[in-house]
Amino acid sequence: MSENKTYNFTVSIKLDSNNEAVFTYYKNGQKVSGGGTVNERNSLGVYTLDDATIEQGFAFTEASFTNVEGDCAQDFSFSLIENGQSIHIADTDKNTGVVCMIFIVECNGKSYKSRDPQVKNEEEV
Repeated sequence: MSENKTYNFTVSIKLDSNNEAVFTYYKNGQKVSGGGTVNERNSLGVYTLDDATIEQGFAFTEASFTNVEGDCAQDFSFSLIENGQSIHIADTDKNTGVVCMIFIVECNGKSYKSRDPQVKNEEEV
């Protein structure tokens, strides 16, 4: 059984014309969904704000996890790193299912929520 895989993402946040935060995720310079499928035990997703987003004043404040399918939201936890410039999402992958992961950020005293990247937990093949 494989364990301890790390997935690194860079996150860009911009406010649209309705003052809604638009989150864009990148992995190795390529735009991605920010979610995906995990089948390794004790994996870690590292989401780091890009320089332009930090300069605007954004910082991660928390993350929430909601079951979409199955019962795997309990497998997830988060920790804030470098004053909210990064957030680490730990996934034990003990249970199968799909979870909705919401990032909460703050900028200039206002809180914003991401749309839901979804993470699917599968058993290792």
